[in-house]
Amino acid sequence: MPASDHLRAAFGDAAPEHLAWQTTSPVVSERERDLVRGAFLPLGGRLLDLGCGEGATLLHLDAPPGAVGVDLFEPKLELARRVLPNATFVAASADALPFPDASFDHVIVRDVIHHLDDPGPTMREIARVLVPGGRVDLLEPCRYNPLIALHALTNPVERLELRSSVPYLTGLVRTIGQVVRVDRQQPMPVHRLVFHPRFGSRAVSIPAVRSGVDAAEALARWVVPEVMWAYIHVRGIVTTAR
Repeated sequence: MPASDHLRAAFGDAAPEHLAWQTTSPVVSERERDLVRGAFLPLGGRLLDLGCGEGATLLHLDAPPGAVGVDLFEPKLELARRVLPNATFVAASADALPFPDASFDHVIVRDVIHHLDDPGPTMREIARVLVPGGRVDLLEPCRYNPLIALHALTNPVERLELRSSVPYLTGLVRTIGQVVRVDRQQPMPVHRLVFHPRFGSRAVSIPAVRSGVDAAEALARWVVPEVMWAYIHVRGIVTTAR
């Protein structure tokens, strides 16, 4: 995963306001916690969060002491170390992890695959650092969700979200092991748009708006086909020989 200029420009700096939005904002933090806990629990003993950013996922998971986070950009890790002092954070590329073989029991990967032009080397590194029979969980946006498609089309750095589908992600996992679970989450996460800090919205403090968002998302569970739900989770057990 080379540190290309467009990724560094978009993600190279720490984003404390985004971390606060994910972990403390009403509604948003609750949805984020449900999302990652639904995908990644139960946690394996020796845990690696690949592409951890400022540590929001590990924070929502109540990650045990000794959990390890890896990200390409050191400024993000500096913030993660402050909010999660019992975890270890390492700056490294996803396709060249600085760990011995079989260092982890469980690798979680959220919103990373769609930033990789070629995820193959990263998948092989995941297999290498996992113990035989270790677990990998991928959580990625779905190309068929209208909000995800809009996000990809309006943000060049997110453009590869448009290739993200169940066949694509399960195909990646099958290069290193066996797929044991596939599920979809968040049919239409309008809360991410309505309550996004980029728009300077204070709508989250208005009860009628919060009720409206809740109602819209509840309705979406009945009317949005699962193939269009916003997030895809794929779980695999690593079986490739070293």
